[in-house]
Amino acid sequence: MERNGKMDSKRARDIIKAKRLEKKVTIAQLAKTVGKNPTFVAAALHGNHRLTEDEARKVGKALELDKETTESLSKFPVRADFPNTTDPFKYRLMEIIGVYGDALREMANEMFGDGIMSAIDFTLDMERVTGSQGEARCKITLNGKWLEYKTF
Repeated sequence: MERNGKMDSKRARDIIKAKRLEKKVTIAQLAKTVGKNPTFVAAALHGNHRLTEDEARKVGKALELDKETTESLSKFPVRADFPNTTDPFKYRLMEIIGVYGDALREMANEMFGDGIMSAIDFTLDMERVTGSQGEARCKITLNGKWLEYKTF
């Protein structure tokens, strides 16, 4: 699964996840190792963000990754695995889910177990806040009840 001598991104993601699970290293632990937000690191592990070369080496060392897999963490991502829409506001929301969806799913599983966030027992709030440099910012909060999958 290599193209032009470079590791396929799906293969790299699969190797990284397998190593992380084998070593029982959480996303939060890796985030602390590189000094970044866990959501950002989870998205990088899923190929939707990139780490610096130094951060990639730290993750590579923590997970005992080979050189090629470690280097894949600092490659520029291609963020195209999600539906597109022509409305710019809705497109950006879809982009957020495309970039962070897998990362949020994995983090939710680590924090809550196997389940989903309800969209029925759910609230959504949007507010205007001021950023650190005085700029207008849009803050969206999704708040849903956690529903565990039942076993039977």
